[in-house]
Amino acid sequence: MDSRRDHPLRVALSELMHLRALPLEQAPVRLRQWVFLVDADQRASEAAFVALFAPGQNAAGGRILVTSPAGGWLWERHQEFSTWTRFTYGPLGPELGFETNVGEDCFWLDGAPGQVFRGVEISVSAPGAEPPAEAILNRHIDLAHCVSCEVFDGAARIWTDFRLREGGTGRIHVHNIALANDEVSRLVQTLLEIGNYRKLALIGFPPARELLAWLDGAEARLSAIASGLANGEDSQAVLDSLLALSAEVELRAADSRFRRGATESYHRLTLDRLEALRERHVPGYSTMSEFIARRLQPAMRTREAADRRLDDLSVRVARCGDLLQARLGIVLDRQNQETLRGMGASLELQAKLQGLVEGLSIFAVGYYVLGLLGYLLKPWLHGWPGASEQVLSALVPLVLLAVAASLHRRKKRLIDRGGG
Repeated sequence: MDSRRDHPLRVALSELMHLRALPLEQAPVRLRQWVFLVDADQRASEAAFVALFAPGQNAAGGRILVTSPAGGWLWERHQEFSTWTRFTYGPLGPELGFETNVGEDCFWLDGAPGQVFRGVEISVSAPGAEPPAEAILNRHIDLAHCVSCEVFDGAARIWTDFRLREGGTGRIHVHNIALANDEVSRLVQTLLEIGNYRKLALIGFPPARELLAWLDGAEARLSAIASGLANGEDSQAVLDSLLALSAEVELRAADSRFRRGATESYHRLTLDRLEALRERHVPGYSTMSEFIARRLQPAMRTREAADRRLDDLSVRVARCGDLLQARLGIVLDRQNQETLRGMGASLELQAKLQGLVEGLSIFAVGYYVLGLLGYLLKPWLHGWPGASEQVLSALVPLVLLAVAASLHRRKKRLIDRGGG
């Protein structure tokens, strides 16, 4: 086939199916993993740190693997965290592979950027090995308060008590009954992801409780604002209080948006991985699904309740804002009506004054015209005593009518121009 016809993502998407698989090739094996929470501004220094211990490999891909016949180590970068994993092949020994001292092999504990968020040890016995003695197992896992069940349809049995032990890690022992092919790798990876995603989901629990406490006060403030709005309190004071509360609600929503989505995603991933275990109940013990459900579900319900109340508060603040806007709109309409009525009265008065001025203007202009006519007629009628006064007296009505008609035409012309 002509490779030039391949889609640019064909090979990359095919490799993606195998990208996150743990490179565990055999059992018995013991493994330690640490989860580091890494900020975005620490990613560059993290890549430089990893490159120091893996010459020739590119950390930009988000995965570095160094192996040897005895085991190896793996670094993987995720969205907000990174994982460092050390695995060693060989007999587990009398302590089931659990060690108190971390050892120099885990170099990342002394210099990797970020904060240590989780540590876990997992040991997997050889296939078909005898079950561990309870006395030995109880030294590392509290059997009276532990989770134990068969997984992968009975191909293995696990024990863990979800407690931190020496070295700051939790411990899980896997008794390998009949794990075949890549089941060791898939089982260990599933156990790691269940623990990682479960604990990452719980990051959202403390902020949710803090948010619930804040919501109690915020809802009381909104009730007071609504009461003030109903009782006709000063609109400006109500508006100021509502704007302050609305700003706080939006700030809380913005701060919790990422954690809200991340918590939901981690919770779903935890449930998916628990389902992939295909557990079988062992008498006297809880399964991992039962144990995690008792502790994780209440925290998730608290988170969901806080999110719902925050959304509801945001909607109620918006509704209160709409009511206040309607109230202000009514007040503004009344003010506009009063203003229009005042303008109407003013225009009416102005029209009357204008009519009065126009009437006075007619007499003023007529008086001026008659004065000019008097100056014009007197030289011609000086031989007839009183003749000029009689002529001017007769011209008064005609002059006033002519002036009134002239002013009316000019006014009409100006109105017609203004309307055009």
